[in-house]
Order: sequence, then structure tokens, then C-alpha cells
Amino acid sequence: MAARFAANLDWLYGEHAYLDRPAAARTDGFNAVELQQPHLHDVAALTAALAGLRVVLINAPAGDWAAGERGFAALPGQEARFRDSTLRGLDLASRLGAARMHLLSGLAEDTPAHRGTWLANLRWAAEQSALPLTVEPINRRDMPGYFLHTQAQALALLAELGTPRVQLQLDLYHCRVTEGESLSHLTRALDLGVLGHVQVAGVAGRHEPDRGEYATELALLGRRAWAGAVGLEYRPRAMTSAGLSWLA
Repeated sequence: MAARFAANLDWLYGEHAYLDRPAAARTDGFNAVELQQPHLHDVAALTAALAGLRVVLINAPAGDWAAGERGFAALPGQEARFRDSTLRGLDLASRLGAARMHLLSGLAEDTPAHRGTWLANLRWAAEQSALPLTVEPINRRDMPGYFLHTQAQALALLAELGTPRVQLQLDLYHCRVTEGESLSHLTRALDLGVLGHVQVAGVAGRHEPDRGEYATELALLGRRAWAGAVGLEYRPRAMTSAGLSWLA
């Protein structure tokens, strides 16, 4: 069952050193991974550690995370930093063989100025990239003040952007926290043809999504023959491998 999922190596396998996490994921049957901050590690060593694994998603550098930065796409006056992080991310994605890259929007209110900046930045990024790019609505309980935070807002911006090269990254956990449910939003993203990546986590504590929490959504992806891997971006309750029984 692990074959249809991608282990997020920044969230899972925290009991291992980072460069040992790909081997742990392979041992558990994963053939795909996603990477949140790969730019923090030596590229040659990381590439060697990832041998045999598909990298389905990386994040572009999003600034000083410890200082509270969460990307730049919607921030007027930060266009140069957005372009630099995008180009550095695309170079890293190429070196790692990543299938797509997530661009973070930053902390900002949803105003016309911030929307205009976001649209201009994403148009520029789409012109630079041969890879699909993704944008993700993130709930404001976990990330207060994040610009892109509702599905309706994201779909409206993607429609205005009007390029298939920028797609929706739909984390069902963030969606449930913000919207109350995720099935209708997943269905709409599939119907609109904008779904680029899916992630899951249990709503209670952001732990393993066990007890069939997303069974209906995963079944929908199967019926619609959606070809992507579902990213596991959760905080294991204990050791990662011991908590994977829910995959069966």
C-alpha cells in the first residue's frame, strides 16, 4: 500500500538523521518522497541518499523559517527575493529529479495589492519553469496570517492566472481545518483539472490519519484514476514505522 503514497521526509522518520530517512522510507515500502526544505542539506549527499526513490514534490526556499518567514509570492516589495528563491528551487528540483515544486505565498492579508503581487509573481514563475508549480492553501490555525488559506480563494486566483503550469496543492488536513470537510473540495479540484498534488494528516493533532479518516477521498482518487502520489505530511505519534499500519 505504501506505493501509492509519498513519505514527507521533513515530517516522517524524525527518529533518524535526515540523510538516513530515505533508506528508512524504502525499507517501509515507499518508492516516492516529498521534501520540505531540501536546500538545507548537501545536494550531492542528498541525491545519493535518494537513489531509487521518486521525488514527487519539493518546496522552494521560503526564507528564514525560524524567524517566521513563509515565502514571498504575495508580498509587495519582496519580488527580488521571490525570484531568487524560485530560481534556486528550480535548480535544486532539476538536480534532485523532482516532479513539481511548491511556491509559498507568505504572510499577508487578502487585499488587492497582495493578490496583484501574487498573480504577477506566479505568472513570472510559470514562464521560468518546465515543471508544474503548486500553491497550497494553509489553515490559519497552524500558520496564522498565511495569505493563501481557503480553497475558494486559491481556485479564484488560479482561474485568473490561467496557466496549467500552476496547480493546486490540496492538503486535505488544511482543507478540513479551514473548510470543515474535504470531499467536495477535492471533487471540485478534480472536476476543474487543477489538482497537482494531495497531502493528508489526521485532523486531531496532525498525527497519522488512521481509522479510515480519508477513505472516501482516497477512494475518489482511485475512481478518477488520479495518477499522483498522496503525500504523508503528519507528525507521527511515536516511531514512524510503527504508525504506518493505517496504510493497510
